[in-house]
Amino acid sequence: VIARIYYCVNRSWSGKITAPELRKSNFLQVLATLEEEEDINQVTDYFSYEHFYVIYCKFWELDKDHDLYIDQNDLKLHGEGALSTRIIQRIFSGAVTRGPKQKEGKMSYTEFVWFLISEEDKRYSRSIEYWFRCMDLDGDGLLSMYELEYFYQEQLQRLDALGIETLPFNDCLCQ
Repeated sequence: VIARIYYCVNRSWSGKITAPELRKSNFLQVLATLEEEEDINQVTDYFSYEHFYVIYCKFWELDKDHDLYIDQNDLKLHGEGALSTRIIQRIFSGAVTRGPKQKEGKMSYTEFVWFLISEEDKRYSRSIEYWFRCMDLDGDGLLSMYELEYFYQEQLQRLDALGIETLPFNDCLCQ
């Protein structure tokens, strides 16, 4: 629940919620709604047990040794291998970690919540920023053609291995 609150409210990625961030969010309105609602699960913005349960089950499923951390090999199993090696490396590089890394080379449950929300619903501005930070290799706030091609090349190799016709990167640029 706390990870989801920070995901939605802490727009500065500082790991601390400021008064202006709190005012701009719907968090206080959701709290007011909770006072009136008998079933907390009807308020899905932050406090849904169902959402928590789904996220936790996915985490537990990937955490093969059940040490409450996921490593890169564990995350490769997410979505039946949908994530590329390069994007997994970026996720674990600290590019999308808020605050101090809890355990080097490992993803905590809190970090997994951020990952999964960003992965499941890419309409959120926070989700877009999450994936942008993954692809912004030099951290300059811009995605260069080099950075786009870096990730595209691995996807080409994966598609070739599956026998799927690919489009060269330069042709993609012209689309």
